Amino acid sequence: MNTKKSYVVILLLLLMASTILLPSCKKLLNFAPEDAPYEGSFWKTQDDALSALAGVYSLSRKSMFRGGNSRNMSHFSYGDLSTGEFNKVNSDFVLSFLVEGDRYYGTGINIGDFIGPYLEDLGEWDSYYKTINMANTVLQKVNGMPNSVFTENRKNRILGETYFLRAFNYFYMVRLWGDVPLVLKNNADPVSSSNLPRVSEKIVLDSALADLAKAQKFLKFTTGNDHSVSADKGAVFALKANILRWKYFLGKNTDNTLLTEAVASIDSITNAGTYALVPATNFSNLYKGRSSEAIFEIATSLVQNEFQLGDGFFYATSMQPYIKDRSQMPIVLNGDLLEGIYQYDNDARIAYNFDKTDVDNWILTKYTGPNSENVKFRNPENSTNPMVDCNIPIFRLGEQLLLKAECKELLGNFSGARTDLNAVRQRANVDDFNGSDAELRTEIFEETYREIAFEGQLWYVMIRNNQMPAYTEGRFPQNRFDLEGWKWPIARSILQKNQLLVQNKYWNGKL
Repeated sequence: MNTKKSYVVILLLLLMASTILLPSCKKLLNFAPEDAPYEGSFWKTQDDALSALAGVYSLSRKSMFRGGNSRNMSHFSYGDLSTGEFNKVNSDFVLSFLVEGDRYYGTGINIGDFIGPYLEDLGEWDSYYKTINMANTVLQKVNGMPNSVFTENRKNRILGETYFLRAFNYFYMVRLWGDVPLVLKNNADPVSSSNLPRVSEKIVLDSALADLAKAQKFLKFTTGNDHSVSADKGAVFALKANILRWKYFLGKNTDNTLLTEAVASIDSITNAGTYALVPATNFSNLYKGRSSEAIFEIATSLVQNEFQLGDGFFYATSMQPYIKDRSQMPIVLNGDLLEGIYQYDNDARIAYNFDKTDVDNWILTKYTGPNSENVKFRNPENSTNPMVDCNIPIFRLGEQLLLKAECKELLGNFSGARTDLNAVRQRANVDDFNGSDAELRTEIFEETYREIAFEGQLWYVMIRNNQMPAYTEGRFPQNRFDLEGWKWPIARSILQKNQLLVQNKYWNGKL
């Protein structure tokens, strides 16, 4: 590919996508003309299609790590800040996110208040629809391109990855807001675009599963340079398993066929022979990215030029000696809670993930590494401008094995659940679980907590297992869970654009 041309094309695509969803009192989804800059010159070659796909990946990454009030922390804000993993702040950097004891400002995601000053950033879904609209454009245009302009299987791979990314973004939104508008094609005429209502979350997930069925046909298990940072068949099966488990939860835990299908999807991953758990002695490779365990992850490492510098989750949870010249940690971990969760002294994850020298101020070293091995410098000669050189794991083998154990336990396959549970425990140097079958469900949840904490995923595991009342120190009582109070409210700006939208029931009247 001509690199210079590729960068120019991606920039044009992102500029086009950024015009979608401009504020309007009449429109919910304002679609930009899809071809305006390049009808005569674009969508002609394989490089054009690859550049457009790169634009979908870039927009998807940006939607998960947004700026504004969320300060590039949106993925972790949704997936971690409500879980109880954090309990106070030491700087104005995140005062609008977390409440610290006597410094109570009336808002704080960590105490279950989702309507603070961060709502207009974290409560909006426009960025996801930019990604989805770009994916819709790619699917439409690439499907219309002749096969002769592509090398062998490349057209199918582009289509498969795009179907995956559209499904992933819809799944991401459903877990946050529930019902959302469902848009499956680009609208070339924004003038005539009409307001769209929210569609049942179950219908949205069925659409995502249909996308994955297409992606599964187009994609293969891959290795090499694109491993895990580009969607392949393993990523498809991992996302499918998570969607099926979420549908089971939405269906009040009644349709066991969904669990059976989820187990089969994860079996397809483990039977592929492509993935292996990373030994505890090599945990730095696991979080740096593209490890043998990685199935799909968001590229934020140095090699992708997407590293976090100065702001972001890695920095908000680190301090000296791991981040040079940072004397305080803006977000302080809840050491008391973590002490109860990480209950095995020989657990290798304690030694790697945390510095607990000061028991009242645990430091997260999961991404920096306990020896700062994943901390690099933009200016190595004088060690200035530190950056954490890691990708963000989304799906990996350890997470999938525990999801399979969770599904098997719900199906009553206690022996199979123990096998998958113990595979993850053994990697962490923890003895096999020898408790009763009645204790198995709680143990699987807590093992999942230990395994994926601080990866932006724990909140959703707590929701689907109805564990918020038990593990959030009273901030999410059962009556709030029953009213779906775990869902985020829709931002006021979105409701003002479209009168067809109705606020999520727990938040109705609270804004």
